[in-house]
Amino acid sequence: MAAILTTQDVWADRRHRVKELRARQGFARQLLDFYGALLAVQEKAYVEAASVRPAGRNLASYCADVVVPGIVDVSLFAGPDQLRSQLLHRLETEQPLRMIEQWIAGDSQAMVDRYLARASLGPVLEALDAEARATCGGPRDARHCPECGGPPQLSYFERSADDLATGPRRLLCARCGASWGYPRMTCPGCSEDESTKLPVFSEYGTASGERGSVVRGLPADPVADPVHAVFPHVRIEACESCRQYVLSIDLATDRAAVPVVDEVAAIPLDLYARERGFTKVIPNLMGF
Repeated sequence: MAAILTTQDVWADRRHRVKELRARQGFARQLLDFYGALLAVQEKAYVEAASVRPAGRNLASYCADVVVPGIVDVSLFAGPDQLRSQLLHRLETEQPLRMIEQWIAGDSQAMVDRYLARASLGPVLEALDAEARATCGGPRDARHCPECGGPPQLSYFERSADDLATGPRRLLCARCGASWGYPRMTCPGCSEDESTKLPVFSEYGTASGERGSVVRGLPADPVADPVHAVFPHVRIEACESCRQYVLSIDLATDRAAVPVVDEVAAIPLDLYARERGFTKVIPNLMGF
């Protein structure tokens, strides 16, 4: 069964983590500023949806009418130049309602269409129950969200009661924010479970005994300066079979981490994976 990460404090946790990472990861500051501005609009959408409780069959029209205007405004005000330009062009040629309907159905979309649909629908789905999420299209299998059928945005290891052990592995849905258990050393993109085909890359190689390599060229060199490693709790989990990857967050290594925020800020790891020919299972909301 999926576990919904949304709690009464989840938006405060996300905002606080954005401020923390912004202060220490200058390379991601502009992106985090935009994400922080977007969170304010999404929190408002979440609160309103939790109160109104729109029916599943009305999700697309509700989001298009109620949420999209705020998302467009903040995107044009705080978003990067390329996003603003693409968004203005698409709004001249396509209706937001159609973009959201495609994301709900699980159809293939242009990046800017998917951004607007995700940013608008995401907080609404987080606010609603399993019945509403069940109206979304997509497979209900081990690699997809059992609630809405969405793809996994990231992998994370839960905190464990035993400080010497790593907690269970979970995947986080890119569409509704639910999470579900998933086996270790198994690819979320194709289910490959042969360890020799599942390289792990991180600043320290790997701390769990799984096959791993050290990522070079990050803003701080963990070999020369291990105290100031940038991503001690984040790693790339790649697959040689399907050439896909996800980023994984270890909540035991950094107990203050908020997976959805830390994954957005880990841009150098995404670039490292892409340079080696891997493609993310699905880009995050910011396009990485």
